[in-house]
Amino acid sequence: MPIQLPLSLSIRPSVDFSTFICGRNGEAISRLRSGADPFIYLWGTSGSGKSHLLQACCHQSQQEQGQPAYLPFKSEHGLEPAMLEGLEAFSLVCLDDLEVLAGKQDWELAIFNLYNQLREAGAKLIVACDRPPAKLPLQLADLGSRLTWGPCYQLFPLNDEERLELLISSAERRGMSMSAEIASFLLQRTPRDIHFLILLIERLDQASLAAQRRLTIPFVREILKL
Repeated sequence: MPIQLPLSLSIRPSVDFSTFICGRNGEAISRLRSGADPFIYLWGTSGSGKSHLLQACCHQSQQEQGQPAYLPFKSEHGLEPAMLEGLEAFSLVCLDDLEVLAGKQDWELAIFNLYNQLREAGAKLIVACDRPPAKLPLQLADLGSRLTWGPCYQLFPLNDEERLELLISSAERRGMSMSAEIASFLLQRTPRDIHFLILLIERLDQASLAAQRRLTIPFVREILKL
């Protein structure tokens, strides 16, 4: 089981590789799915799918009888570096929002030690950040060096055509029929972040089931107050 942490964002059951639209990120996806690398660094802007891919890696690890740990640090409030101790017992550790911890010496040292412990244990580490390693304001030079010891991939956000594909295919997986017209309507009126769009489909699915109504633009307007 993934490590239990007092964080608002947990590993979502519906967030796996099958629900990710690759777009221009095919090489990175292939490398992640192969599981061959002990360390991978992902970076990209908000909405590029970093958190989705980290959670997808955790799901794959679980399916392969591994023990993954997913730790998002979007909000560091109330967290201590000591929480990283003992994680070398896991087969895969995924650290999200690394930029939040950069420049904080105690956290940097804890991550550096974790990196070395995972490497010695033969476990894997995947980190995600909003910028490449060279742009992080790190105080610990040795950590900066470690972050360049594996593949580094920039993730690119989906374009509008790919977001339409995401909405339609996500709806189909839930047994809903979503026309291109409705998908376009949603994209024009809602945030385009991947995580938000997946949550949006879940919300529409629940509303559709509760009301026993199919997706139409009037129904979507009513549910989402658009």
